[in-house]
Amino acid sequence: MGFDHGTKQGFNKVAWRPAWIWTDADSIHWLFFVAFYTVLANIPFWTAREAFGLAHYGVFCLEYAAVGLLALLVPRVLAAALLLLMVAADLLCGVCQTYYLSVRECVTNLSVFHALSGPRRHAAVAVMLLTLLVSAIAACLPAPSVGKHHRWRAAACLIAFLFVLPSLDCFTIVRRTGHFPCLLGVAKQRDRIELSLFSAVRFSRVPIDRLILIELGAAKVRKSEIANQASKLSVPSAAGVASRYAGFSNPSGGRETPDLVIVLVESWGLATDSSLNDALVQPYSEPGLRARYEVVQGTVPFYGGTVAGEARELCGNLFGFHLLNASTTELRGCLPERLAALGYNDIAVHGMDGHMFARSTWYSRIGFRETWFNDQLKEQGLPDCPGALIGTCDAAVADWIGRRLAEPHAKPYFVHWVTLNSHLPVLVPSPLPDGAPCSFTLGLTPQSALCSWYQLVANVHRSVSQLAMAKLVRPTIFVIVGDHAPPFGDPALRSRFSQDVVPYVLLAPRAEIHPPNSLQAHNSFALGRAAERRSPQVP
Repeated sequence: MGFDHGTKQGFNKVAWRPAWIWTDADSIHWLFFVAFYTVLANIPFWTAREAFGLAHYGVFCLEYAAVGLLALLVPRVLAAALLLLMVAADLLCGVCQTYYLSVRECVTNLSVFHALSGPRRHAAVAVMLLTLLVSAIAACLPAPSVGKHHRWRAAACLIAFLFVLPSLDCFTIVRRTGHFPCLLGVAKQRDRIELSLFSAVRFSRVPIDRLILIELGAAKVRKSEIANQASKLSVPSAAGVASRYAGFSNPSGGRETPDLVIVLVESWGLATDSSLNDALVQPYSEPGLRARYEVVQGTVPFYGGTVAGEARELCGNLFGFHLLNASTTELRGCLPERLAALGYNDIAVHGMDGHMFARSTWYSRIGFRETWFNDQLKEQGLPDCPGALIGTCDAAVADWIGRRLAEPHAKPYFVHWVTLNSHLPVLVPSPLPDGAPCSFTLGLTPQSALCSWYQLVANVHRSVSQLAMAKLVRPTIFVIVGDHAPPFGDPALRSRFSQDVVPYVLLAPRAEIHPPNSLQAHNSFALGRAAERRSPQVP
């Protein structure tokens, strides 16, 4: 069978394959190139978002598409390296955004990986493998160089992607707020850096820009910290209110020195729905407890993660993660040292490993003479509970503290307890066998993340109320306070909680402890807000 000259020219090196097949292959090639940098490269982040409940701050990463544009011009190895760094930055930004951490705090505490539960650890390994796979594909994926028209088509699609998605997001913001967003994406609200441009983003995310803004916010916190140290100012804290109730600044020999228990409740935030707040603290409304304790409720500002909450309550400052390497001089005047000078035996309790956030180190440096972590609590027979982080069950810790307070002790106790089980992402359904019922009247859907969170936090309040009603040797002041708002990844759930303040409950024994006159008029949530208005500006 013969072929004419035109037909012969239509064959490539393989004589039996016509040129139109190669043309279609070229089209598939550049289309896959575009799809890879706009869609497929997002798979590691999407996987991490679902596994760890990261904040949903955009579906597609614009900066991956920008790397795709560069990949049309630079060597494949360089493009793969850039994409690897961009995916890592995207994951880092997701963690920082979700858990109220600065970039420095997140990077310097990657060792938290070993504290993850088994499924979470497997998910983390899967995300790392997916990230490496995406980078390897980029290294093997040549730019569409079959013809200039294919290269320009790929570039045009990527540029259109970079233009259309932000335009859709801006349109969403204009429709929701009635005004065009700030071009810089930065707005000040009570000295907190807000990501106003992308606060309502659903289509695109820009992790590098967000990381820069997160670091700007962290820099403002550090600047405020230095200013507070220079001016000897402190930030409002629930422990500060308790100190005034107990009269630690003006000790009196006419009454028995009380024990003090501070419970920092993981992810207990102030809900915008007052009925949900009331339901959580309902155990403190029981007539028997009210007859024994004066119950004071309030709010205090929060400005970071759990360690920042510990700095607020123990030192009344903005140290945050600086607590991990603060010097003894910097920690002078914090609550453990002050109470030790008054004869207190200081005890710190946390249901996780002591290496997590270096608590076994800085707890001793700040003045705690006794520290109890998961290993020691296991030796005491306390069980572990499942969750994002596997550690000692909160209810078991409350019972253990109650036994310590019920034993005769010559020196008063100061107990600092950081709860664990309500750390997000929570298990759905909640592992509690007797969790508080989730009713639709509270806006809680059974078998949901919000329901599980509610049950775990309510379990702490129920356990503490039972502890407060036990037969204790000394009069005891209890301070139950949140560390930060619950870091839900779902924007709808996150918006149900204040991003500025957290609640607290103070239980002061009626017979032995008498509050200062200046505080008696603030037996409500207004107490915290009044304190907040009197405070220096806190980012």
